[in-house]
Amino acid sequence: MIKEWDMLRVMACLSILLLHATSWIISTVGKSPEHEMYMFLRIALCFATPSFIVLSILILANRYREQVPPGFWPSRLQFVFVPFLVWAFVDALIVESIYRNGLLVEKYIENLIFGGFTGWFVVVIMQLYAVFALMKRFKWSPVWFLPMCVIMSLVHHAVILLPYPFFEDNMLIMRLFFTGWLGYFALAYLIGMYYSQIAVLAKRYRVATIFLVLLSGVYLYIRMQLGYTEVHSRRLDLVPLVASIVLFVIAWGQSIPYVAPIRIISKYAFMIYLMHWEVLRFSTDWFVEHFDKTLVRVPLLVLWTLFVCIILTKLISLLPFSQWIVGKIKNTNSKTKAAISD
Repeated sequence: MIKEWDMLRVMACLSILLLHATSWIISTVGKSPEHEMYMFLRIALCFATPSFIVLSILILANRYREQVPPGFWPSRLQFVFVPFLVWAFVDALIVESIYRNGLLVEKYIENLIFGGFTGWFVVVIMQLYAVFALMKRFKWSPVWFLPMCVIMSLVHHAVILLPYPFFEDNMLIMRLFFTGWLGYFALAYLIGMYYSQIAVLAKRYRVATIFLVLLSGVYLYIRMQLGYTEVHSRRLDLVPLVASIVLFVIAWGQSIPYVAPIRIISKYAFMIYLMHWEVLRFSTDWFVEHFDKTLVRVPLLVLWTLFVCIILTKLISLLPFSQWIVGKIKNTNSKTKAAISD
């Protein structure tokens, strides 16, 4: 595993955890801090989900240049999709235990089909896996297929903005359609196919990647000032930020030591994604009650959630059937491990 990939995975994982920690605190307190930089930070942190999706396709494009191996689908169904099904049910079960409204089945269906669960991105990734497999199976040329991906993505985002009740009422489910993410697929495929060359250039011009991140951040900030304050990962103005951060990590990650915290968080990243919402659900009230300052309770809540997710995942992994619940995390060098590693 190339260490920059683990670093990007860790950055995305911690960013989504930080974003959702602030979301839960805002929900518990009843208001958001009246500071525009706080709002901007929450919008910028939405780069995490697209970056995670980019990373998953990047690795596939880098490893499987001609065709996908025979065990491609079985490993991903067992170690990625089945854990998603399990934790979507856990989420539905917890919601039912809290509200006792007798809608367990309905909530589970909502989690699976309508994106009502924080692990919804797995549905998107599985669709993009299928696109990748079809591309390799039928030898579609990147020369015409990748531009078509970008066009389809732009059309998707243009259509869902039309003032029709259907799109307004089904905004959450629209994010599950792979067409909206094909632009990131094209970006990831190109980086993966030419990773060696891009890594060399990125390292040589690594200072330039800092300016790219800053420029994309300024662009996002200007958009926020113009009234685009939605906090979600489908914003098209996040594309420059996602691309620049990916290049930034590739450029600087080659020179950063591969320390233990990066390896550990990367190893458990997939389960942190699937599990953290439930930990936040049960923990936020206590942190809000005992800590008054946002700058104190937010990082403490993030660290606590990170710790709990890793410990719970490790304990579950000791069970004989754990791979159906938390994926294959015991061997970090395995080519079939979960966390969208390959």
